[in-house]
Amino acid sequence: MQETKIRTSGDDDPPTERPQWVRLVAIALAIALVAGLLIAAIQGVTSSGADPDPNPGGAAGTNPEPDFSLTDEQAVETFEKLVGRSYSAIEHRDITMLSGVFTTGSPTKDRALEVISSLKRDKVVDKSSYHSLSTEVLSNESNEIIILQRVHTAPCFRSESGKDVTTGKAGIEYDIEWSLRLSDSRWLLHESNASNDEVVDEAQASC
Repeated sequence: MQETKIRTSGDDDPPTERPQWVRLVAIALAIALVAGLLIAAIQGVTSSGADPDPNPGGAAGTNPEPDFSLTDEQAVETFEKLVGRSYSAIEHRDITMLSGVFTTGSPTKDRALEVISSLKRDKVVDKSSYHSLSTEVLSNESNEIIILQRVHTAPCFRSESGKDVTTGKAGIEYDIEWSLRLSDSRWLLHESNASNDEVVDEAQASC
């Protein structure tokens, strides 16, 4: 993965390895954002006063298991909405915006929290642009969906005073494999792994 580093305002020394959040942003939360639809439809009716049927989906008057499955199109729409919310949380450096985005124990959520904490500590705002080049559903199961996304990013980081503190290459592309899992009747982001990164614009990155 191509690493993008920042220069903190007022520091003439070469950038150090301290701001690891820059790489985490690229790996875990590089995104092109489109508003989508979160599907959580429960299909089932309750019988009037009858005991639950131990064989869901059986005869009339029973309570079938709720169906939370998504079509591939719905899965992509749900994914884009969730990822969009996670990126907005990073841009605004607001951890409360991550509520309802990730599963409990999500490794990607942990990285997002680290990114936000580091941005606030370094007094830097992420204004990078992210564009989704392609999105493909690799698998669509009843409790997990795997999506492969090809992303182009143009790094842009500013200090809180507005100074451009971006360093690195101007254009990077890479693949991200995301997993969504069903959690408490909702599809949420769980994990993300980046690969196949390449520099597509050798110019100096800037805002």
